[in-house]
Amino acid sequence: MKARLHMTAPFKTFLMLTLSMTFMTGLAACGQPVAQSGKVATSGTADIGGAYNLVNQDGQAVTDQTYAGRPQLIYFGFTYCPDICPTALMQMGMAQEKLAEKGKDVQYIFISVDPERDTPDILAQYVTANGFPKGLIGLTGTVEQVEATKAAYKVYSTKVIDEASAGDYMVDHSSIIYFMDAKGELVEFFTHNSTPNDIATRVRVAIGK
Repeated sequence: MKARLHMTAPFKTFLMLTLSMTFMTGLAACGQPVAQSGKVATSGTADIGGAYNLVNQDGQAVTDQTYAGRPQLIYFGFTYCPDICPTALMQMGMAQEKLAEKGKDVQYIFISVDPERDTPDILAQYVTANGFPKGLIGLTGTVEQVEATKAAYKVYSTKVIDEASAGDYMVDHSSIIYFMDAKGELVEFFTHNSTPNDIATRVRVAIGK
């Protein structure tokens, strides 16, 4: 079942326009992201999030229900990303430090948009990088599984082939941190313009601590 986000009509329009701009424009080979953070209000709905079937960094099959009952900060990216992905994950890591014990129930998740290269073994090394959230979960899967998950979260990504390096490639992708509540519903989204304090404050308010 899709998560339903209640919001005002103006914010619904803003959310869909900013996300659409991100998906259409993407990142210049993992360059500068383009969306802004959003605020939740009342009335209206938007479909963001939902069911997925993936594999974690330990090679175990997981679904969205594996993390049900816990608020989540979710980021889509890839391990070969030179700057945007590590920066976003470090934003999450610093937010985790600011939350301290008040945020102990928050689950931090990194979902790969590059399943061809991001195997569980690669993710197992990546999610332990210094500055990333402690307990960060890395998820990957088949191309079909990842595409279905991207569709559920309205995530844009596409390969950019480097003709000068024997078919090597980067991945243009939207850069958004999704904050989902314990029911799997979108509370808010954050981007490179959001500070760790912004993220921590919003999470603290949402979980009532």
